[in-house]
Amino acid sequence: MFRSCVNPVVKIVFIPILLLFYLQDVGHPLPVLAPVFAVILLTTIPSKPAMRLVFQLILVLLFVSFVVVLFAQMLSGTPTGYAIFCWGIIAWSYHRSHKNPQDIISTLTLIVIIIATVVSKQMNYPIDGVPLVIFQAFMLALVTTLAANFILPGDQQDIKADEGTEGVESHVSVAIFKSTAMCFVLAALIAISSSQTMLIAITISSMLKLPLLSHHQDYAYQRLVTTATGILFTLPTMFLFGFGAPDWVVMGVSLFLGIQLACYAIRRDAYATIYQLLFTNFTIITYQIIKNVGIDSFSSGFMRLVSISIAIFIGALILKLIHPTHQYVDSNNKLGE
Repeated sequence: MFRSCVNPVVKIVFIPILLLFYLQDVGHPLPVLAPVFAVILLTTIPSKPAMRLVFQLILVLLFVSFVVVLFAQMLSGTPTGYAIFCWGIIAWSYHRSHKNPQDIISTLTLIVIIIATVVSKQMNYPIDGVPLVIFQAFMLALVTTLAANFILPGDQQDIKADEGTEGVESHVSVAIFKSTAMCFVLAALIAISSSQTMLIAITISSMLKLPLLSHHQDYAYQRLVTTATGILFTLPTMFLFGFGAPDWVVMGVSLFLGIQLACYAIRRDAYATIYQLLFTNFTIITYQIIKNVGIDSFSSGFMRLVSISIAIFIGALILKLIHPTHQYVDSNNKLGE
């Protein structure tokens, strides 16, 4: 309807934030889920998706959500069994994302596994209600995204597309290593009852799903710097909310900061997955800011900054451990030639 070159930026900023504030205002039990799904959909599917893709997404989410719960119930007495099941699903998702980092199926699967595990194992939310809550949030995000794409058509052209890769990164062993590391991190966060488990886990998982490209030596460095700097855009919102500013002021400032974050990512020549990670973190942090009041908002705000820093450090460490294997295989390939 309204065609403009700024439509992609308006959608990625306004849709998740407005949806977040609305769900928070009406008292939704988990208001952050739908906005996070909206970010994923806006950054992965085209503005005019085929109906076949839409139905495929719905079926995938139904399958992942209810199968996870089914296995959680079957393996409730054996935590090891549930852990092995999640490990296998995560490894499969990483293997898919190495070949196509923009693969919506692997992205949704990773997010659903993390959310379902954290909500059921740490928040003690009834496991029977998890799939319905996740599916309702996804359907709300899907309908909102499709409506936004109809009103504001246009795809983001200023963000670099991630490249898939063959060879070492598409090898199953790399996906297995990343999945093992991710499961250990998630188990440790749940064991210590970290209040930022979901934020840290999603950040690390998003970093690990990206392939390492040997011809992009600054790729890993860029994802670290861009992600670390991106969290600073939530500080004004934290201070305003902490000082008791009205909700409409906080929302307006959040929207303004979101636009600045999008411009920052474009100036940094961010890749598509980094762009998605920036707004996923921006949405989650904004939610955690507005759910606290006064001094709690300040203390929890600084805890989030520390948590993101820890997540980036852990993700960088895991990626660094993969480099020696990557270089070893490359050298063997050259000798074979």
